Amino acid sequence: MAYDPLISHGVSPSLPTAKSYWQATHKPVMLPPLSKKMSSDYVIIGGGYTGLSAAITLAEAGQHVTLLDANSLGFGCAGRNGGFILSGSGRLSLSAIEDKWGHAIAKGMQGEFEGAVNLLKQRITDFAMHVDLVEGPYLKLAHTPKQADMLCASAKHLASRFNVPSTPLSQKNITTRFGIKGAYGGVELKGACLNPLKLVSEYARIAKERGAALFYDSPAVDIEKHKKGYVVTTPSGSVSAKHMLIATNAYTPKRFHKSVDNKQFPVQSSIFVTAPLSNEQRTASGLTAPMSFMDTRMMKYYYRVLPDGRLLFGGRGAVTGKDSDNASQKQRLYRAMVKSFPALSGIAMDYFWSGWVSVSLDSMPRIFVDNMMTGNNASQTGYAMGYCGSGVSFAAFAGHRLAQQMMGNGDVDLSLPLYRSPLKTYPFAKARRLALRGLYQWAKVAER
Repeated sequence: MAYDPLISHGVSPSLPTAKSYWQATHKPVMLPPLSKKMSSDYVIIGGGYTGLSAAITLAEAGQHVTLLDANSLGFGCAGRNGGFILSGSGRLSLSAIEDKWGHAIAKGMQGEFEGAVNLLKQRITDFAMHVDLVEGPYLKLAHTPKQADMLCASAKHLASRFNVPSTPLSQKNITTRFGIKGAYGGVELKGACLNPLKLVSEYARIAKERGAALFYDSPAVDIEKHKKGYVVTTPSGSVSAKHMLIATNAYTPKRFHKSVDNKQFPVQSSIFVTAPLSNEQRTASGLTAPMSFMDTRMMKYYYRVLPDGRLLFGGRGAVTGKDSDNASQKQRLYRAMVKSFPALSGIAMDYFWSGWVSVSLDSMPRIFVDNMMTGNNASQTGYAMGYCGSGVSFAAFAGHRLAQQMMGNGDVDLSLPLYRSPLKTYPFAKARRLALRGLYQWAKVAER
């Protein structure tokens, strides 16, 4: 039975990992469960990019850190995503942020988004991380003529207001380079991708080397608040800590802690990976080297050429966890790939898997600390989540920023909307999936 954050009581250590291309080609190290009582300065719940990055930052500052995760390393989104390194997070573009909060705030947010990519690349270099990093073009493709005009206008605005370089692409430019159907124009930017499961493995290695205590297969079954902090209990141990960081993102159970309950919506995304493309298929499709793509549909398709010549293709998944592996879900994505690349018709689907992404009510991620320190004895709770599927670089940056905030680091600009307010609570939380079904049906009609 697949894990479903809105139905399951929590992630169980017995749940199997995804049958993904990443798991088939890389085996993360096995880390032990917690089996004793411990005390720590900080306890982190969640061992993906956010939690491990926070652990690295805290440990480098000399703090005693204990991290707990409910399953194995890479069980959650860190081992299921497509590996796209994007400058951004949430669902608001820089232009949308500028319209809502003004140019100064948008520039500040751009600094955070670009800082996330820079932090990732700096760590890859500094710590000699083996993550199969590949650079190549990143193409945003318009699925209608109207969207092509909008993409071009947006690119010009980003170039003039935010100094973001890109190359406009006409429909002829695209069809000359690729055997692709249904693309009416687009823009090309510099892109980069990596192996997401290797990335989380490397973050775990670095955190351990810096002295963080990491325990997996150790779900937090109870959280108690005490005068001097928190006691987090697992099936075979407990951690007493002054401060607590919640880094469970879309895999947060439906009832977990008051600071995050009903404040994010886990939505499923699915991915498949083809067999390696033949020389004929590569030539006919134009998919001849590492490159990545995203389209402009409301329910976006995203795809990339992997280093071994396979195509990874992803998009929205089923509404519920129990339907994640249905044949209809596989067929829907496969048909979308063939509609774009007719030359790939008949190619085998070697891997298919799904995972949850965390959507915030206002499309803005949050890195938020409750009970800001007012004295030496004050304890704090912090969380970071709501990346809306754009977290390969930003989730780790969010963990880094969360750790900085918890330690009172003044480098964080708390005036930015990421930091200055908590996640908004979803109204009528039980109706979220009913609304999602309606949205999917409407998008199916609107995007024909």
